[in-house]
Amino acid sequence: MINQLEALTQHVNHEQYYYWLHHDLFSAQWWLIVILSALFLFMFYLLIDRERMVFILLVFFISFVVVGIVDELGKFFDVWSYPHQFLIFTHRFNSVDFAVIPVILTLVYQFFSKWKFYWIAALIAAAFIAFIGVPIFTFFHLYDLNHWNTWKAFITVYPIGLFIKVISDFIYSNQSK
Repeated sequence: MINQLEALTQHVNHEQYYYWLHHDLFSAQWWLIVILSALFLFMFYLLIDRERMVFILLVFFISFVVVGIVDELGKFFDVWSYPHQFLIFTHRFNSVDFAVIPVILTLVYQFFSKWKFYWIAALIAAAFIAFIGVPIFTFFHLYDLNHWNTWKAFITVYPIGLFIKVISDFIYSNQSK
């Protein structure tokens, strides 16, 4: 059974690579992923707090990992998918997981470090991602909602932002000891 699953996985990987190489690489959607990722990373570079750069980069890494894990779960259970990839061998390098959501959540953390303001800022960011970002990404066929919708995205992204804050604050408080 394991050998059959491995053979099927290799076959799917080969087919995905062939499709990516001959139909996706350098397509309009591929370039859109490249441009969006570059824009968000450049925006992050411009806005990052230079005095807390190492810690804010850690927050970005935490955001990247948490968003990536949630994304892997969603793809595994077929609630959403990405018809276009920047790099086919890793699905983490699509514009949503790699740059857009982690950059937004990291900047929210950077600019609203007090819980009193963070709750609201994270709520607004989650609403922006879910009700503006998701429809735009869906319109341009960068994101497919298989068994998902914008409300589910909202109630997923908001707790992700809160979780990132809890983890980051925990690390920060232990760092200064």
